[in-house]
Amino acid sequence: MPFPFIAVADLLQSLENDLGRRRHRKGDRAIVEDWFARYRQELDDDGTDKCALLSTLLPERRTDRVYSIKEKTLQPKLARAFGLGHSRVKELSRWTVSGSGLDLAECAEAILQQTPNPRTPPVTVEEIDTILHTLAAKNSFSAPSVRSSGAPSVGSSLSKQDGPLEALFRRLSAREAKWATRLILKSFLPVVVPEWLVYACCHHLLPTTMKIHDNFVVATRLLEQQCSRVTYGEMEPEDLPRLLKPQIGVKVGRQTWLKGRSIKHCLEMGRGLMSVENKMDGEYCQIHIDLSKGSNCRIQIFSKSGKDSTQDRKRLHKTIEASLGLGTPSCKIKSCCILEGELVVWSDKEQRILSFDKIRKHVSRSGRFIGTDEDSQAHEWEHLMIVYYDLLRVDDESLLNIRHSERFSRLSRLVQCQTGRAALVQRQIINFTSRIAAEELREAFASCIVKREEGLVFKPDEPYFSFGRSRRRYASCCVKLKKGFIKRMGDVGDFAVIAGRYCATRAKVLKMPNVKYTHFYLGCLTNKEAVERWDARPEFTVVNEVEMNATMLDHFRRTWFTDTVALGDDRAPVLNVPPGIVQGMKITTVFTEPAVFDMTCFSFHKESNTRFWSLRFPYVSKIHSDRTWMNCITFQELQELAEEETKCPDRADSQELAQWIEALEQAEPKTRRATVHESQSTEATASTSASQCRTPQRSIEGSPVRPDPASTIAAVKPGLPTPPTSSALQPSEDSTSAQAQPSRKRRREPLSTPSRRKKSRNNEPEVIDLTSPTLSSSQRSQRQPLEDITSAPSSQGNVRMPTVPCVSADATDNGILDDTKLEELAEKVPATSGSSSLLPQSPAALTCGYAGGVCALAGFFVLLSPCIASMPLLTEDILPAHRVTAVFTDIPSWLASNAPQTGPMRRPRRLVLVERQRRESTNTFIRKLESSPLRRRNGDVEIVLAYDWRLLEAITEEEKKNQRSDGSGTRQTARTGANREELWRRYYFGCIDERRDEQ
Repeated sequence: MPFPFIAVADLLQSLENDLGRRRHRKGDRAIVEDWFARYRQELDDDGTDKCALLSTLLPERRTDRVYSIKEKTLQPKLARAFGLGHSRVKELSRWTVSGSGLDLAECAEAILQQTPNPRTPPVTVEEIDTILHTLAAKNSFSAPSVRSSGAPSVGSSLSKQDGPLEALFRRLSAREAKWATRLILKSFLPVVVPEWLVYACCHHLLPTTMKIHDNFVVATRLLEQQCSRVTYGEMEPEDLPRLLKPQIGVKVGRQTWLKGRSIKHCLEMGRGLMSVENKMDGEYCQIHIDLSKGSNCRIQIFSKSGKDSTQDRKRLHKTIEASLGLGTPSCKIKSCCILEGELVVWSDKEQRILSFDKIRKHVSRSGRFIGTDEDSQAHEWEHLMIVYYDLLRVDDESLLNIRHSERFSRLSRLVQCQTGRAALVQRQIINFTSRIAAEELREAFASCIVKREEGLVFKPDEPYFSFGRSRRRYASCCVKLKKGFIKRMGDVGDFAVIAGRYCATRAKVLKMPNVKYTHFYLGCLTNKEAVERWDARPEFTVVNEVEMNATMLDHFRRTWFTDTVALGDDRAPVLNVPPGIVQGMKITTVFTEPAVFDMTCFSFHKESNTRFWSLRFPYVSKIHSDRTWMNCITFQELQELAEEETKCPDRADSQELAQWIEALEQAEPKTRRATVHESQSTEATASTSASQCRTPQRSIEGSPVRPDPASTIAAVKPGLPTPPTSSALQPSEDSTSAQAQPSRKRRREPLSTPSRRKKSRNNEPEVIDLTSPTLSSSQRSQRQPLEDITSAPSSQGNVRMPTVPCVSADATDNGILDDTKLEELAEKVPATSGSSSLLPQSPAALTCGYAGGVCALAGFFVLLSPCIASMPLLTEDILPAHRVTAVFTDIPSWLASNAPQTGPMRRPRRLVLVERQRRESTNTFIRKLESSPLRRRNGDVEIVLAYDWRLLEAITEEEKKNQRSDGSGTRQTARTGANREELWRRYYFGCIDERRDEQ
């Protein structure tokens, strides 16, 4: 019996509801498995179309179907289907308003919730699939098999073509309309249906079948045939490869591909003999040869997405025929074969493979050459080339269960290479278990970088697929390694962020309230000299569009403020917006004062319909709040940088090769834990480096930003246990400090090879208890001074609390104050500041609104550095919410709070908060503190810990999480929640060595 679409809508809605839960999430796996168990009888019914069900649950997998329908074209269709008037059309278009948090599907759902459709027979999955197939069959961009499928004609006019779609929406409920809208748009975001889990739940053999036949129609049909032949017992996945072989005309699924984050990471994922191959910068081709067909149709080519691109790549057919000897006595193929390769463009003039952007001049898209308006014509010395690298079937023999070494050996005997036309991929065999494997990999990858190649690919000497149940973690998985994958090796520099736009779907994925911009446009200044000399109106060329994750976007919204105007406003800078960059989208907002992003990319290319170089696969690595757009990379500098990066050297430079090898060694994580962290990390952090002018030069070290040598802040080994409240560390006389190095951006040819630093464990700070009356001898060991550490900020809510004024005092000199001045200031501060924070108060007045008496900030005296002293987020929001009233904004009042006190009062805990991103001003502030030390009653200098101010946000968020739901208190204790040592260590800045001037 047909399967009801409302059941699919219920599953998708359950997945979306689960995403919105902060606690007690059920998880995608449990929801999907429960749903399949509930409808198992209906799903196993012979009348249920399994292909239609899979096409509905995973619409993005139907790359053969193209509807050419987007939100703007679907909205008027929905308006006609619902019979909406002018006022309700505005309600339907609320998804276009930035910050609304709605998409078109939710707007359609709201319309039908107010005015539901009349009750009709339930809509089935098969009906919707038929309608969508009909729409796709009339689109020229759909696959040939879809266009020639004989879909029922619905007329040639637009109104008739839209008729079935409008009739469909008149029968849907509100929930069904919501998910049908997203189904037509081929995106269920923010819901991501787990693909392989759906296969396994549908049938335990379907995941294996989909690997061999990457096609819903063929896979479901063959699975039913094989299951019907089994009369005894149950077939296992490892039995399928014996019964099923790759089918000519049906794409074989691709292997699992992993990203290597370092040489060490690659070695961990590989095992034994590995084929190390050059990664070609081209387009994937799966070539099917069927000699039983005529000479004009015996070649079929599939792209990576699974679409049939045989006609689009017809210029490659003769090359394939010649390389395989088709139709000649030298041909070693008897009936058929399936090969894998990469399509590239070769230049006879330059005798090399050209860049990726040259392909679009030689390969059409459904018969059209797209994105070539600004490109030069295809030259006579340029032509397509095929680089083979795998063989999956020969005649009637499937090679999916054959080791890679044997497959490549048979491939080499099959292919006839010709320079500039057809070739086998260049490769070498490296034993990943040998002692010198890391050295060999570094040398191979460094050679790849010097030759300006894209990267390396590592393939295990194993079958194409691993069909067995018990297998190692990365069995039959390929690993790709690019320079941009390695931390700090793809840094380009600072770019000005000049404009933004809003996308409703992307805003749903971010799951943040009041999102105004989801996409940002990078611009490069084209008239820098005129702006500097004559204060001319800045002119920018838009070079890229980028997105940010939720963490970085939240940080951007809290730290960057500027006026926004519409495009073309007189207050906005002049923008040159190439159509190839915006891709039909509209820039909604221009920033009068551009922000600054530190960008990373894998390489450079020329975007479609543009003449200039831009970043390829760019992503935001840092957000700078201490730099201006005048210091960003200009348009001319970007072009020079790209030319240098993409220009292939005439001959290899042994010195540059050695420098890259050394750089790769220093880029290696020191521990396995660091390797795993980098491989899984997807969030970048805010910048810590000082403001500097960007140039097109790049150095290959890729070393992290380090403090200036003249600074008094040296490096502290990260990850050391640093207590949240410790302030009594004593130094030893023979202590040493680590040498700091100035930061640099990467250049193509560095002046010197990076040198290794020796690390000593004798200088590590120890954890001590501030409440302990005495210190052991081990606790008096030397600790290193401060470090400039980058850390991503945590989000925190806005808690409205009464404002507590900050303690201030008259400005004095920076010298050490005597006891007389301290007593005078102690008397003056409470009176002049209007704050009674230094006087005894009732316990209720000092109780935190989140954690009460176990608040992590209870009893602290807090000194704010000048960079953050006037930040309302701290002085008017976070600190008052925690009832921290002893807040100081200058050093004299801080010193005055340490005046001699009478009575058995407990010595307060002290905390210094700084802005680690403002390096120069923070260093100056630290030097002033060290010149005016706090002293205990016995005359000893008191040691104070400094933290980045974002610690307060993390504490607030943690204590809010630990609040009981009924408001009766908190689950936090003195050692859990915001009092956890790990949380404080994350924002630790260092100890202020206030005795340095005395030694």
